[in-house]
Amino acid sequence: MRFSEILLRLGCNLVGWLIIYSYFIWLGVIPQVGCGTEGTELYRLVLASCPVAIAASMLLGLAHRLTAVIVYLKWLALPLIVLLPLAIGPIAKAVETATLGGLDFCGPLAAADWQRAWAPVQVATVTIIIIVVARFVFKRRQVVA
Repeated sequence: MRFSEILLRLGCNLVGWLIIYSYFIWLGVIPQVGCGTEGTELYRLVLASCPVAIAASMLLGLAHRLTAVIVYLKWLALPLIVLLPLAIGPIAKAVETATLGGLDFCGPLAAADWQRAWAPVQVATVTIIIIVVARFVFKRRQVVA
């Protein structure tokens, strides 16, 4: 394996972790932002970042050929244990108010279509990311004979 390939694989893995962390942090910040245009924009930003977060989680597997470094890269999954409860709170609240209740995130108005779909999309995205990260962490190193 050439040095450029090593750097590319390592860089893809680290960028993937960075995007996943930022996605979960944005989810965790939603309750701290008040209602209004800022809150709505943050919900839309998180919704738009779902495909990027899923694609970033797929980048994690590129580092598995770095057998000497992969043991250390797996430790990067530990911050997700802290970020996951922070991210689940806003999703659960959105399921209750917008998806099941049919109300706007911040008030008694009727929810728009994107607001009703926000929580199921987030649940699917978080589930996909957790599955991919679990596969990355628990994948056994293949021994090549």
